[in-house]
Amino acid sequence: MLSLRRTIPSHRPGLRIRAAAAATALVGALLSAVASAGTAQAATMTTLYAAPNGTGTACSVSQPCSITQAQTSVRAVNAGMTGDIVVQLADGTYRLSAPLAFSAADSGTGGHTVIWKAALGAHPVITGAQRATGWTLQDSAKNIWKADVGTGFDTRQLYVDGVLAQRARSTVNRSDLTVTTSGYTFTNSSLSYLNSLANPGRTEIHGIGSWTDRYAPVSGISNGTITMTEPSWTNNTFGWDTLSHPLRVGPLYIENAYEFLDTAGEWYLDTNTGTLYYKPLPGQSMSTADVEVPKLDSLVDVGGSYASPATHITFSGLQFSGTSWTGPSGSNGYSAQQTGTYLAGTWSVPSDWLTSCNGNGCKLFEATRPHWNQMPAAVQVSAADHITFTGNRFANLGQLALGIGQDANAHATGVGLGADTITATGNVFTQDAGGGIVVGGLQADAHHPSDSRMTNKNITLNDNVIHDVAIDYRDMTGLLVTYVNGASVSHNEVYNLPYSGLAIGYGWGVNDPGGSPDYANRGLYDYQPVYSTPTTAQNNTVTGNQIHDIMQQMADGGCVYTLSASPGSTITGNYCHNTNNYYGLYHDEGSRNFTDTNNVVRYTNQWLFAHVSSTHNTGALTATDNWTNNDNANISSTDGHGDTVSGTVVVTDGNWPSGAQTVMNNAGIEPQYRPLTTGAVTGPYSAYSSTPAATGQTGGFFTVTDAGTDIWGAGGQHDDTYGTVYQAGAAVNGTSVTARVDNIDNTNAWAKAGVVLRNNLTGSGSSPGYATVVVTPANGVSFQWDSNGDGYLDQLTSTATSVKAPVWVRLTRTATQVSGYYSTDGSTFTQIGSAVTLPSMAATQDAGVIHTAHSTTPGSATFSKLQIVTSPWRAYSSIPAAVSQSQGVTSLTSAGIDTWETTALHDDEYSAAYQPAAAGTSSTVTVHVDSQDNTNAWGKAGLMLRNNIAAAGSSAGYASLSVTPGNGVTLEWDSDSDGYVDKSTTKTGRSAPVWLRLVRSGTSVTGSYSVDGTTWTTVGTATLTGANSSLDAGTFFTAHAPTPGTASFSQFSIS
Repeated sequence: MLSLRRTIPSHRPGLRIRAAAAATALVGALLSAVASAGTAQAATMTTLYAAPNGTGTACSVSQPCSITQAQTSVRAVNAGMTGDIVVQLADGTYRLSAPLAFSAADSGTGGHTVIWKAALGAHPVITGAQRATGWTLQDSAKNIWKADVGTGFDTRQLYVDGVLAQRARSTVNRSDLTVTTSGYTFTNSSLSYLNSLANPGRTEIHGIGSWTDRYAPVSGISNGTITMTEPSWTNNTFGWDTLSHPLRVGPLYIENAYEFLDTAGEWYLDTNTGTLYYKPLPGQSMSTADVEVPKLDSLVDVGGSYASPATHITFSGLQFSGTSWTGPSGSNGYSAQQTGTYLAGTWSVPSDWLTSCNGNGCKLFEATRPHWNQMPAAVQVSAADHITFTGNRFANLGQLALGIGQDANAHATGVGLGADTITATGNVFTQDAGGGIVVGGLQADAHHPSDSRMTNKNITLNDNVIHDVAIDYRDMTGLLVTYVNGASVSHNEVYNLPYSGLAIGYGWGVNDPGGSPDYANRGLYDYQPVYSTPTTAQNNTVTGNQIHDIMQQMADGGCVYTLSASPGSTITGNYCHNTNNYYGLYHDEGSRNFTDTNNVVRYTNQWLFAHVSSTHNTGALTATDNWTNNDNANISSTDGHGDTVSGTVVVTDGNWPSGAQTVMNNAGIEPQYRPLTTGAVTGPYSAYSSTPAATGQTGGFFTVTDAGTDIWGAGGQHDDTYGTVYQAGAAVNGTSVTARVDNIDNTNAWAKAGVVLRNNLTGSGSSPGYATVVVTPANGVSFQWDSNGDGYLDQLTSTATSVKAPVWVRLTRTATQVSGYYSTDGSTFTQIGSAVTLPSMAATQDAGVIHTAHSTTPGSATFSKLQIVTSPWRAYSSIPAAVSQSQGVTSLTSAGIDTWETTALHDDEYSAAYQPAAAGTSSTVTVHVDSQDNTNAWGKAGLMLRNNIAAAGSSAGYASLSVTPGNGVTLEWDSDSDGYVDKSTTKTGRSAPVWLRLVRSGTSVTGSYSVDGTTWTTVGTATLTGANSSLDAGTFFTAHAPTPGTASFSQFSIS
């Protein structure tokens, strides 16, 4: 049996990324069974085995072949398939010297599929990068290191420990330069250092505007003049939101010179000598750092011809990494237009274009619009059908990650469009230079195809996580669908982006029937036809997505951004929040026929915005039964544009109706797909399995996937095969372990998922003190225990079979007895049977969650709100969180928007461990904050007093004292008894570790901090309003970010 016991990984981002990819890979390898648990499985005709060091042609378990030989072997047997062909990739890194190309020759036949997937327990990384090794110190004073990586290639990206490193750059004030027809001249002598650069022809000007992010290569610098490369310079200063005249003035940089290496984390490649230079981050050792140098412009190219497409190919559990699109390094640069489109080649411009066509367009610029190019993706799909990507990780890619049915100019095959029945489910996109996913093209054949086989249709994008992408190309969105018939975009989570979250449609209405009066006035139709028939953009659905924390660097965008007409298209049940004061649902020029229903829009500028004018065709929009916390919208049923707006509920006090709460709770990743997107288990938790299994964690969510036969030892059965996430030594007398089982796959009526206590959870089949409360697909909730101490469960008491997941389950230990409970609401728990005695129960036990598939077919379970606390402590979280206590240390893990109220904000999202009614009118509460993850400068970890800590957003008598990563120690309190803190006082200059203390005297509470626990500094004093004589007291944490974090506390006391 394969035992995959995880150790606690480092908190360094790169290591966390690789560990997360490993977890994703194993789940992906199990996916085909998991996704269709309980249904018949497709027969496998042939299984081929590949390994990074594979040789020969056998492609067997004992003699695996290379990945390229595996492809050759597939082609030899796929002509008459009677079942699926599976190519299992062993663990390791597959370094490609050329992209993998999949055509009709690589396709499934006879209705069967060629499946490329990770082997069990494997983490195959397909990469176009080489690892830089042999680092030596180049400049000790500046801590610059160097390595020889060879010549004959260039790269625009470098990945260090899984994180995109910053190319060396220097900030330039726009006022220090004068724009000319050939480049710039200095107007400030402080730039004179640029005259002496060793390789000025390697540099680029990089400018960020309103919605464009542009790169323009430099030809040379001398005598205070920067000469730019053509045609990039003209194209970048011609049109809208240009490099020289941005509509919003963003940063301007000059990049890519050794002399600019002055900030930790920067790098530079000298292509003449093949020397890579890097200035490490604090704590980064060049003897152990994983430095990956991309060498390929694309990684996987899937596509045939319209007559003979690539078909029936699946990629599962793989990581795609290590590309760098080097197009912007050439003479075209990157003349960004919008969302990954760019202008290339030489175009006619007015003789005075720097004044007449710089920033706000002109007629000659309209001649370019029908011919814009698209950024090519690292993984490309065109002229293909029934292609599936499931449970993969698209990370460390130097461009758009996944491109489906883009124009021919964005495809290595030279054939664009023609994508039919393409599915991307449960993938993770992160740390990529470009956007996550683009579906569809821009040019004429995309919206009015000359061959019906070019039509992009039936695209499914569901349950993907897209975050921290578009790092270098900030003009890109998380996900873009242009001209597509029948795209389903559902239950994705999209966050931490510089620009918009999801974008649907393209073209500003110019290609819709009758054209656009606005663009007729601009002169566009002198260069393209006015179409009389609809485009292919129709019947697209955007459903149940969670889009948040976007628009962090760019302007003029929103959660869901639309363009042009899209008949039959709906935007329904999405949760949009935190847009940096930009729009929620944004219908830009020409948007028509969209229906927006049952969406929750929170913390935005205008929750609903349409770009309308007398010459735009924007209109015929329907918005019904949506919820928002502001009533700011610019369309209505009487606006004269054929719009219908009704049933909008404005929530100004933070008390969202049940319908809105349902949308918020259901948006984003569905429980059954969460095992595909979680990362590695992190401290204080560990993972173990006695059967092939994968475990994962994202903040307060945990997942276990396995193929365990059962956990039962009665009647001659001796099975104890399971996967578990647990905390070692956390359970003592008085401990309760509680979790919500969000989902369990129906691999068997007796598949089991729930909570567990055991002397040693790594002691499968032997360790006593063993009890579980588990939910099953068809046999209710079952309290099971080991009655004779032999290490196997042999007794049970169960509820009615009608009790199913989602459900809360709990085990409580009292001395040597345990009791089992369940709850359908997380508040009222019902005991299952009576307390039982566990023989040989240890004084200290392991506690956690457990799953067994009760089948050779793998299955998954998803858990949230794991709480391990010991009386008199209780646990609570107003968001998915993990709360645990062990040996005097409390750990709180969660995300959380904030705990703060203003006129517009009503936030009370936190996790907590507390003692009820423990702080009387004269009490001192003290704790040491041992550590706190730096999720945000305003993340908070500290003490809370409140009438009822388990009543977020409503309970009064509320005060907190917390330490933050970047803003010191803050005392916050609720001044008006509405259940939100709204006043504060802060002492800066202090971060964890630190002691915190709240002293209550009647209705007054004083907060102080100490670095040694002896000498205290007062932060401030607050007056508690509406406070009970006895208040709950405990520790709390909020990340103030969508990215979860952890805070640890010790030495809590109340006196």
